[in-house]
Amino acid sequence: MDAGAQKDDAPAETGAGAQNNDVSAETGAGRETVILLFETTHHAMEAEAAIIDGGFWCDVVPRPPDTMSALCGLAIEVLAGDLGEVRTALGAAGVPFEIYRPEVEAF
Repeated sequence: MDAGAQKDDAPAETGAGAQNNDVSAETGAGRETVILLFETTHHAMEAEAAIIDGGFWCDVVPRPPDTMSALCGLAIEVLAGDLGEVRTALGAAGVPFEIYRPEVEAF
């Protein structure tokens, strides 16, 4: 093996910029996701840390435009299948949030 090559079982990168739980940023693509809303940017950042610390994929995204303007401008996208565990992690961290429920227009 080359001196600069990593073994397949090498430890994953840690710290800022590391991929969460060895899951690529594309994890949410093509899978059902849920958007979480927060009152403050501080809550959004605390939530991101709690979700990542819990080992779950998330992505910080802009707040959907059809939500209350009093909410923080950031939202967090999580996999729908992880929602139960994410709720538990955010509850344990004391981070208040709402689940985004888009308005569906009648045809």
